[in-house]
Amino acid sequence: MPDLIGIDGNALKEETDKKEVFLIENGNETRAGFTTETIKFGLRDGKEVIEREQALTSDILGNRKSITIVEKASFKPVSFTDYIDDVQSVKASYGDNTVSIEKEGKQYNKTLPSCYDTFSVEMILRALPLRSRYTLDFNGFNAVSDSEVTVRISVAEEERSKKGPGEFVDAWKVKTYFGETLQYYWIDTVSKELLKQSSLVGEGLTLEFRR
Repeated sequence: MPDLIGIDGNALKEETDKKEVFLIENGNETRAGFTTETIKFGLRDGKEVIEREQALTSDILGNRKSITIVEKASFKPVSFTDYIDDVQSVKASYGDNTVSIEKEGKQYNKTLPSCYDTFSVEMILRALPLRSRYTLDFNGFNAVSDSEVTVRISVAEEERSKKGPGEFVDAWKVKTYFGETLQYYWIDTVSKELLKQSSLVGEGLTLEFRR
């Protein structure tokens, strides 16, 4: 498992967050639904873990829920489960250098080099010592696409971002590549909260999650 310079889950806290979802096409935005995120701590096989549940409710994008479990001390992946309309679509269970995947009624195992589950990146970002010009690369695995990718993180700039009604705070705008796919995240410089997420999903079409 690559060492993310000794970070652990103590920078996170148990909480529930809600964000509005918008599709922005050529400057025109449409509210597409909302997401809720819940982070909680627990035990799994005698080890402290972090469980992150994210649920999307949208008439446009569909209803989806994912549950990511990682070890609190290292962010080592334990499992990832994805649901579409409350029906399990993918489940990944991680071992040492292996992953067992249940998908489309089939189950199979594959050898996997040391890496992190890509769906834990939003938690990892909150634990990193972000600062101006900060960069980091590590290996990731996406169970939905059954693919290994290089995750490349760099702090683009510091800017003001909305935290709540009428409240704006300083945030790190973090440029994050999942292979060739680019997403931006805004992380509160003090509380480490994830305030906003943005990604280009088509020609002139941007998907945003924000408060």
